Amino acid sequence: MVITPLLDRKHAIDADSVDLRLGTYFLLPRSLPEPYFSPDERTAASLYVKVHVPLGRYLVVPAHQTVLGSTLEFIKLPCDASGEVLTKSSIARTFIVVETAPWIHPEYRGCLTLEIANVSNTPVLLYPGRPIGQLVLLHVDRVHDLGAKIKSTYFGPVYPEAPPFQNPEKDLFKIGVRLTSVLRKGTVDADRDWKFIEG
Repeated sequence: MVITPLLDRKHAIDADSVDLRLGTYFLLPRSLPEPYFSPDERTAASLYVKVHVPLGRYLVVPAHQTVLGSTLEFIKLPCDASGEVLTKSSIARTFIVVETAPWIHPEYRGCLTLEIANVSNTPVLLYPGRPIGQLVLLHVDRVHDLGAKIKSTYFGPVYPEAPPFQNPEKDLFKIGVRLTSVLRKGTVDADRDWKFIEG
């Protein structure tokens, strides 16, 4: 297992967790031309603005707003360990909620993308370099296949990553659902015609 840089090692490692610090890059949600967000190939790349906040500076997260950040640490898990990141209790008491994809799979490597939400009624300052989460590791009873190729949607990132959505038509076609009507650009139709394909 690799966690680097492991700053303030004396206080970073606890009996059941390892402290992780906030990185210096963020993806800020931008205003979209439509009054909604559609998770598809076109909007996934245009939803965020990338911002660098150097160590010693801070990012203001307005009340009830969200940002994507990442850990300062690069993590490499072995084949027999998985984990998750929990918000540090001191951070949670400022009503900042930190979420990662709920599970970090064995053999993951990279800086973890953090979904950060300010659920308080006041703006909160986030300082890159300060502890923000705790990595909790769990043992996985698994035999490693040396010839197996690692499969992961997110693999080796060093910056926060936006989700790589496919168009809903592609995802739904895999389970036998086909969109049979076409929407005009910029319209929302709650009565779209989806059809289940038998067999």
